[in-house]
Amino acid sequence: MRVTSITEYLTDPGTYIEWPVSLGEGTPSPVPPSFNQNFHLSAALSNSDQSSSTVWIAGAFDVVGTLDEDSLAWAIEQFISRHDALRTTFRSVDGEIFRQVHGAHKVHVGRPSQTRITDPYTLSAHVRTRFDVLCHPSRHPSYSFAAVERPDRSTILCGFDHAHVDAVSIVVAVEELSALYDARRSGTTIELDATGSFIEYCAAEAASPVVPVSDPRVEKWAEFVEHCGGSTPGFPFDLGVPHGVQAPQATTIHALADAEHAAAFESECRRLGTGMFAGIAAAMAEASARIGGPTRLPLLFPLHTRRDKQYEHAVGWFTTNAPMSVTVGQSFGDTLASAYESFRAALPLGTVPIPRVLQALGERFTRTREDVFMISYIDYRTLLRGEGTHLRAHHISNATTADDAQFWITRTGDGLSLRARFPDTEQAHAVIDRFVEQLTQVVRSNTGESPSPDELSLVGHSA
Repeated sequence: MRVTSITEYLTDPGTYIEWPVSLGEGTPSPVPPSFNQNFHLSAALSNSDQSSSTVWIAGAFDVVGTLDEDSLAWAIEQFISRHDALRTTFRSVDGEIFRQVHGAHKVHVGRPSQTRITDPYTLSAHVRTRFDVLCHPSRHPSYSFAAVERPDRSTILCGFDHAHVDAVSIVVAVEELSALYDARRSGTTIELDATGSFIEYCAAEAASPVVPVSDPRVEKWAEFVEHCGGSTPGFPFDLGVPHGVQAPQATTIHALADAEHAAAFESECRRLGTGMFAGIAAAMAEASARIGGPTRLPLLFPLHTRRDKQYEHAVGWFTTNAPMSVTVGQSFGDTLASAYESFRAALPLGTVPIPRVLQALGERFTRTREDVFMISYIDYRTLLRGEGTHLRAHHISNATTADDAQFWITRTGDGLSLRARFPDTEQAHAVIDRFVEQLTQVVRSNTGESPSPDELSLVGHSA
């Protein structure tokens, strides 16, 4: 699965087909939105301009031949019925977010509309425009299912407001929709993995006990926040955006290493007693220091919270964050040891729900930016069956605004790639280009070879 942005995603043109979905009347639920949902929805639903873009995430995959519209409509209906996260809508009343739940038997997929599009750039713009409208949290439901039909192969797209999904959910969507579609089209039966309830997960989060300030995990969080000046960590370079100001988002996609060099880098990390994530964090700290950054790099990294087996194949926003700091040493091995030690120490901190952390920190924490400097790492070779190679699977994020830098590193059978998200300023582009160049060199220098100039070039670049 390739991780990209809607500004980077291009697919062959064809007939764009879009299915309307209705959920019927909902029932008010006493379960509040999760912390992540509330944070996202409060900002999105308080914006009086409902036409403005918001944070949506999409999946795309291919099927052979022209589209079987009836089979896909059936697959969509079955998929939504299975996941209560997709049978949930939200309303804001006097600034408070309330949940409504819709019955599985009320899900209905209507007759599709069709638009012929003959240019890939026009198609990408059309997908973005439609998902901006249909995946906005003010819509009920706030997601969309579409396809691009062609004679030889067709592409299925599913976009969701972030309140409904995380990265793993996109994998679940691609796998389930493709399996349901193929089964219906071929007339075979299918038995999907059991799935847990995201609403029950949200209820459990809301009922989680208060964590005392004296808890060692909160104390570690407090130390981290204090080192960051009483706030979240920031990318340690001026990106040309003052505090409190949002700029349009830029996205760049980079190849860090091919499959051979990714494997060699991982082998070196394991020889030194760590794994790939610690290696990536160490490489980022060294790259930052090489272009004038500090020798101590604090950052946040996301962790999934699908600890209960029932949530492994559920759709929902099952993520939290944990803090770590990497100190650059005299050698890469020293930096790697620091990253690994900090990573291991951070894992228990990720077990404290973020609302409980903020509650315990109180006035010791002040949010100074909308975005948080973070790095994410996903190995799709183990997460997605067959990596979705035969499906040409993509994870597509929307482009909105930014006031800091964020990085997603993914590994597939092709190697390591990076998606960078940052403010679209001349200064930020220059910094990110230098940072990625050094990051690529650090990774390659720890595989036994040095990169050629061509291998440092960007795979894609767009604002």
